[in-house]
Amino acid sequence: MAEGRRPVIWSPDARSDLTEIWNYYATVAGPHTANRIVREIGESCRLLKDHPLAGRTRNEVRPGLRSIVSSPYVIFYRVVDDIAEIVRVLDGRRDLDEIFSDEE
Repeated sequence: MAEGRRPVIWSPDARSDLTEIWNYYATVAGPHTANRIVREIGESCRLLKDHPLAGRTRNEVRPGLRSIVSSPYVIFYRVVDDIAEIVRVLDGRRDLDEIFSDEE
């Protein structure tokens, strides 16, 4: 790990989201496309290793939450002790208020 780099932590919900995304694309477009989509999401998250505050604040969704985009997905995360924890990876067209209200 490079000097100054921090790990990025994935919550169980975020890992489950990635699995669902992969399964969906594998079914409708094939495993190659599914791998590419999940890889693009992972590449977007690598930015958070060096710049955990890079995303925009999303206090309107939940206090302390931040997000970055890997279109059409929104990667929601929080920063604890300068380490990004990916909370969810969701299609930005979904009803985010409903999803996060169910998790409280």
